[in-house]
Amino acid sequence: MKDLIVYILLIGFNLSIHCQVSNFKDKFELPDQVKETSGLLFFKGKIITHNDSGDSANLYELDSLNGNLLRTINITNATNVDWEDIAEDNTHIYIGDFGNNNGNRTDLKIYKILKSDFENSNTVTAKIISFAYEDQTDYTTRPNNNNFDAEALIAYNNSLYIFSKNWLNVETRVYKLPTLSGNYTAIKISEANVEGLITGAVTSNDHIILCGYDATAPFLIFISANRSPDENVFSNGFEKYSFTNELGAGHQVEGITIFDEGKFYISREASNNQFFTFTQKLFEFTYNRALTLGTKFNNKSLANIYPNPIKTSFIINSNKPIKDIYIYNLLGKKVLNSSSKNINISALKKGVYMIKILFDDRSFTSKKIIKL
Repeated sequence: MKDLIVYILLIGFNLSIHCQVSNFKDKFELPDQVKETSGLLFFKGKIITHNDSGDSANLYELDSLNGNLLRTINITNATNVDWEDIAEDNTHIYIGDFGNNNGNRTDLKIYKILKSDFENSNTVTAKIISFAYEDQTDYTTRPNNNNFDAEALIAYNNSLYIFSKNWLNVETRVYKLPTLSGNYTAIKISEANVEGLITGAVTSNDHIILCGYDATAPFLIFISANRSPDENVFSNGFEKYSFTNELGAGHQVEGITIFDEGKFYISREASNNQFFTFTQKLFEFTYNRALTLGTKFNNKSLANIYPNPIKTSFIINSNKPIKDIYIYNLLGKKVLNSSSKNINISALKKGVYMIKILFDDRSFTSKKIIKL
């Protein structure tokens, strides 16, 4: 996260569906105590944030109207090695101490504190969830050159989901953990080629919204609630929205939280280097895609595919003008992009794929296809 040179060299991703974001504005500068704001939570009308490393084990409660620091809450049995995100369920707050720029940590953990303790005292004790990734066997030190860093966490379906920040391939993996204290193996349940660095996560109406950045700008990843019922959260692909117009390059967006229906905050950490100089700041925006399931997402009546199953090629029949067509494998990785209604997939391996058809009016539909 600190190495902006690596960040500048990342290949940008320009598949942005420029719709559904409105009312983007600066909210306020964050206090000096949280220059490295890394996670965000909106709780009881207040904003909760924390630094990523080099700080005591503190959470900071801010006034949501002006950003003034209201309280500092210390977790007495915790250490801030590299805190990267904060999440909640009905009864607890979770802090992810799993930042792993070097890829060599063997002390990854999540701190779990009762909401009632947080509300009633400025000192709290946490339960600890320790873990290791099921697919990591090499712990060689590789600064900003590994796929076992992580900065995004949600509490979802009575489990914890971690979204990795892959420096090597700019993809993300999803790992699942129990919410109970103990020592666990984090199980990989999904992955996708987001072509960027994921830094925060939040849920809304069963949608999952991620934030991150690439070489061009910060971005959002929208994972619709309209997806397969299993744990593969990228089973139906995703949308990516780039904040190119709102922010542009150099803004290290770190945390995201929802504060009202369809309304979000994202935080930017301070930076001062040869490329950019920014203060720590909170931004506010409306993201309409998160309001409901949406009639435009996965509307299967907008287009038909023939034949399906497919041996070599297929035709898309639609009365609406088509702008772009994207095909994803079941891991959420884009394998083909076209603007033609007649598509040849003979080069693809046999299996099941998801196709997303984007129309000129920015609506789209998603369908399953089978390659024979």
